[in-house]
Amino acid sequence: MIFGKAMQARAMADIAAILGAYEFAGFTTIADIGGGRGHLLRAVLEAAPAAHGVLFDLPDVVAALDFELERLTPQGGDFFADPLPRADAYVMMEVLHDWADAESLSILSAIRRAAEPGATVLVIENVLAEGRPDPRGRTLDIVMLAVTGGRERTVSELSALLQPTGFTAGRIIETAGPMSIVEATAV
Repeated sequence: MIFGKAMQARAMADIAAILGAYEFAGFTTIADIGGGRGHLLRAVLEAAPAAHGVLFDLPDVVAALDFELERLTPQGGDFFADPLPRADAYVMMEVLHDWADAESLSILSAIRRAAEPGATVLVIENVLAEGRPDPRGRTLDIVMLAVTGGRERTVSELSALLQPTGFTAGRIIETAGPMSIVEATAV
């Protein structure tokens, strides 16, 4: 129970840092892919009162949601097998780091199939610094590799996943916390 509360407190701090670094108000529909219990998407919708949100996660995760929000539609599915929702912005917080490159390419390809040209993808991760020591990030990289087969990536490694799946990597936005936002556009 204590571990769960600590993780939730960390997630809320990360969300506050993300909202402080990125303006979501320009989007009409925001899809949170692999959004879990919807903490990030609910906060984003509060910051973008004209937007509608779609929370996409596994059916059992979506079925266990214990809240209702008028502008949020839960959608159960598997991003490896099921069609993703149409949106003008897609958010993924700590999703790609769970997966090896092949699976990450599959996830991004699924988003691109759903996304219209010009749609925005926001990859929110602990992005490793290029050519600079990052003990926290490198430790997390080892943990992700051992536990999930995933990994932490640099901006160039994330760009190498985005480009072949139909996205152009744009700006990198630092937050006040450990997360960075890699903004990409569907071409």
